[in-house]
Amino acid sequence: MSDRLKKLEARREKIAAEIARVRAREAMQNRKSATRRKVLLGALVLAMVEKGELPKEKVDSALARFLTRPQDRALFHLSPVE
Repeated sequence: MSDRLKKLEARREKIAAEIARVRAREAMQNRKSATRRKVLLGALVLAMVEKGELPKEKVDSALARFLTRPQDRALFHLSPVE
């Protein structure tokens, strides 16, 4: 293999590694942003329930339908799904 070809291959590998790092960084930021949105939405729902703007029974009912994992249901004192 010629020196030029070796240099080009090395450059390609370096670029591929940089692309992978950038993609990983973007994916991590997207997950962080999604988590932050969920936390803020949850805080909004809790605030609305506390102010009486959203009936607690409606939220509880929606949670009972939405949550399926036992550990998630336990957080809200819901009985396990059968």
